[in-house]
This record gives sequence, structure tokens and C-alpha cells, in this order.
Amino acid sequence: MEQADILTLPQATWEAEYLEDTSLRRLVMDYYDREHIAIRRYLCFLGVDGETGQEIVQEAFLKLHEHLVAGRDRSNLRAWLYRVAHNLARNAQTAFRSSKIDPLPDAMSGTELRADIVSAEEQLLAAERAARLRAAMDRLTPAQRECLVLRTQGMKYREIAEIVDSSISTVAENVQRGLEKLKELI
Repeated sequence: MEQADILTLPQATWEAEYLEDTSLRRLVMDYYDREHIAIRRYLCFLGVDGETGQEIVQEAFLKLHEHLVAGRDRSNLRAWLYRVAHNLARNAQTAFRSSKIDPLPDAMSGTELRADIVSAEEQLLAAERAARLRAAMDRLTPAQRECLVLRTQGMKYREIAEIVDSSISTVAENVQRGLEKLKELI
């Protein structure tokens, strides 16, 4: 009987580890399903090209899995993911600083709007609005732009502060000043 107990313990341990690993993978996949498009959009506004953005998203989710497997803090994983992606983007931009990086690539070109627009006149008006918004966003400081983009992703000031490594009051100020400047420019 003691021998049987010894044999079942490793199997029970293995099954527990396997189930935990499966639940971690499921958690990572759930976060991926919810956040990967929003993170890529954020990276686009940081000036990261599409291919590099996809690589950064993949790397961020790999790091999330490693973070969870290591048993680290699970509170506010959404902000943690954005912070990792933010840091990876900054590292990529530093590595490729010699190449010209468009601060706001054609993510705001209005192509997503065209599916809902019927007439050519409405398409032209939407393109003009997108061009004005793009020009106005280009005139914001990088900090204001980052905070506004994250705010449009539904982030709270606290989460934005964690991502951009700043205080909540600085984030609030950047959002407020960015909105005021956009109102003036548009």
C-alpha cells in the first residue's frame, strides 16, 4: 500500500502541474484575444511599423506567460502587458534610431471608416478629418500623444501611469493638455 501511494504522488504532481500550465496558457490566450489588436494599435501610434509591432506583441505575450509561470503578481496584467510592449517598442526604436520612424503611420488614414461610408463625398470628408486629426496629433508632444492613445484604449490614469512610468498627475496633465491642444488645432 505504501508503494502504491508513492507511485500515485508523482502522477498527481504531474497532473497538477499540467493543469496549472493549461490554465496559464488559457489565461494568456484570453488576454491575447482581448488585447493584441489594441496593443498593436498603440505600438503603431508609437511609430512602430506593422511587422515589428507584430513581433513585439508576440514577445510581450511570451513574457506574460513566463511571468505567470514564475508565479509573479497577477494584478493588473493588462497594464503590465502594455508596459512590456511599450518598453520593447522603445528598445526597438533605439536600436533603429538611424532609420526614419514615422511618429503616426497611416493608422489614421481613414481606411477603416470607408466600409461604413456610402458616398464619395463622405469618403472625402472622412479622409480630410483623418488628415486634420493626424496633423494635430503630430503637433502633440510624445508624452501627450502616448497618454491620449492609451486613454482612447480605455485605460485608466493609474494604468497609463504604470505603462509610461510616470505619476498619475503627470498623466492627467498630459491628457488634459493634449485634448486642449487638439481642440485648438482641429
